[in-house]
Amino acid sequence: MPDAAATSALLGSPPGGDRTGAQLRIGAMLFALLMVGAVLVERHAPAWHWIGPMLHLAVGSIVAWRLAGGAVEQRLRRRLRTFDHFCGGAWTALMAFSLLPSVLLFGILTLSNGVARLDRVGMVAYACGMAAGVALYGLHWQPEPDLVVLLACLPALLAQPFLVSSSSRVAIQHLRRRRDDLERQSRQDGLSGLYNRAHWESVLRNEFSHFRRTNEPAALVLADLDHFKRVNDDHGHAAGDEAIRRFAACLQRLLRATDLPGRYGGEEFGILLPHTTPEAARDVVERLRRDLHEHPLLDGAVVTASFGIAVLTPEVETHAAWLRLADQMLYRAKHLGRDRVAMLGDGGPAAHAPAPDPHHMQASAAVLATLRDPAVLPHLLSGLDMSESPLALFDANDRLVLANLAFLTLYGVGPGDHTFAEIMRGCWQRESGPRIETDDIEAWLRMALGKRRTRPRRSFAVDMLDGRWFWAIETTFSDGWVLVTLNDITDTMGVGAEGGRQSVRARLRDRRAFSARAGARPH
Repeated sequence: MPDAAATSALLGSPPGGDRTGAQLRIGAMLFALLMVGAVLVERHAPAWHWIGPMLHLAVGSIVAWRLAGGAVEQRLRRRLRTFDHFCGGAWTALMAFSLLPSVLLFGILTLSNGVARLDRVGMVAYACGMAAGVALYGLHWQPEPDLVVLLACLPALLAQPFLVSSSSRVAIQHLRRRRDDLERQSRQDGLSGLYNRAHWESVLRNEFSHFRRTNEPAALVLADLDHFKRVNDDHGHAAGDEAIRRFAACLQRLLRATDLPGRYGGEEFGILLPHTTPEAARDVVERLRRDLHEHPLLDGAVVTASFGIAVLTPEVETHAAWLRLADQMLYRAKHLGRDRVAMLGDGGPAAHAPAPDPHHMQASAAVLATLRDPAVLPHLLSGLDMSESPLALFDANDRLVLANLAFLTLYGVGPGDHTFAEIMRGCWQRESGPRIETDDIEAWLRMALGKRRTRPRRSFAVDMLDGRWFWAIETTFSDGWVLVTLNDITDTMGVGAEGGRQSVRARLRDRRAFSARAGARPH
């Protein structure tokens, strides 16, 4: 037996709709039965002629009313509409093609199945029904109805505008439900039930603008389930899907109603924490991390997660920069061993270094006090500028805020180059500075920016187009700033320094492989 709205199609109501379509059909079929019955009385038809119309127009509608309310597949709805049109053709032949009742019956059957529901298949079914009616009841031609038939047609004529409006209202309600479903699907991830990436980023963009205008505290969190490929390999993809669903349920259970979680992609999730201080954000995320141990995502297996937190600061100028900082903190959490929380602002490289000797701390404090003396800083900056080792400082938005002359000369930094991306793009266009072997500089920049700030301290070889080689050291601070220093290692590439040469060239092969993934062009 079809489920509750299996007859929704038979009634003309949309799948998943209420009984409005059933009421519409029952009223229409009663008018149709009245007209067909009047013609049969006029023609003194035998009793067996009444069986078909009664079963279709009366009993069928009542049964459909009792079954209305659920949903049915599209194929069955089409079949039921086709059956309606076939029966309508048969009853037209049964009425000896009486003009007014036949036209009204055609309109009633079409409208009761929804506006504009008569397609080519319906027309063919109607014609086949007339042929079957002629074969069963005989060919009779009596197009002019008598007074009794005309009176029987009056209710249908008067109800025709109501039938059209009701059918239109049912169709509009169906379209509204479909629109709401599509809107929900466009912003909801099917597996987790959270916002999908596109909608979550749209919300993040709007909320970022609001927070910047009002200077309200906010934190952005990116979370990634640890070793998720191993979960799929060891327990199967169905278990991986279940872990994602349970993690989403964990987020919905532990987060506030104002928090905005979303599935960022794969096993990665994003969480926007509005009106949240750095301390509160860490407390929330630590509670999430502990809950994964107390309530495992898989039966008999603990699936941990790494979290990166970026608190909104005035230095973060765009939502993309905010998101990038959270992503870099997530990479830092993974680099530190996974199943932990890394937050922008909780300490840079020194935060994970061994505790210094207390006897040296007192002397170091005196040195720091001297260096921070405003009268000393100009001399320090002058000394950096005179240094032959290139040095640059970038803020959290990757804008160049300080560089000595050696760095500006090495990279050919022009007046319009304000960010790391603009500097690299200029080097690639001018074919100067570092060797960038790619045909797609934007893809190369995306990969390069993805590697920056992933670790507190990162080092790599830089091959310059002028033949020199440098060893670059990137140091990331707690607020997202990056200090870049470069040391000339060209001399270590000589024959007399074979070990250094091999080491640097090994690193250089890794860098060229990285360029190849970004779209390298052959030498």
